[in-house]
Amino acid sequence: MLGVLMVNLLIVIPPILGILWSAKEWVWVSRVKIDGHPELLATQDSKAQRQTADIVQEMVKISRTIAEGARSFLFAEYVYMVAYIALFSIILLFFTGVPSTIAFVVGALTSIACGFVGMMIAVYANVRTTHQCWKDLTSGFEVAIRSGCVMGLTLVSLGLLALWVLIEIFQSCFRWADSEAMYEA
Repeated sequence: MLGVLMVNLLIVIPPILGILWSAKEWVWVSRVKIDGHPELLATQDSKAQRQTADIVQEMVKISRTIAEGARSFLFAEYVYMVAYIALFSIILLFFTGVPSTIAFVVGALTSIACGFVGMMIAVYANVRTTHQCWKDLTSGFEVAIRSGCVMGLTLVSLGLLALWVLIEIFQSCFRWADSEAMYEA
């Protein structure tokens, strides 16, 4: 039988590694330069090089506009979510009690954090994926997979850590008839 420390380590270490891996992948994606692939332009004439510079400039402009729109959308969404979380928490508190309300709030905040990370990496990686596809599809696919890895691993890792923290808090702060009652709260 595994001890409590070993079980906790087996629960906590994988999500921490997932977050670290996500950070590594984010750094990799951020190193993709949007430069029009000058190594491919060396064989083209000066007119094609000017057109490429214009295309790159337009790609960056569109990317910034999309990123600004995404941030505006998230801010507006979060305003509504905070109001909903507050109101529904009052209802939950009345009908289900403190533990369920805490679990709801922690789950909602975890969801907000995951949504933010997912939106930011998606917007950030879109122009880089497009730029790399200009070079070849394999390069674009690699950027897309790595940026998707950031969102997926972050979501799972944050969710698992939040759940573990909730369980630890519930075990130390509330009295339960048995462990099954705690998990049903």
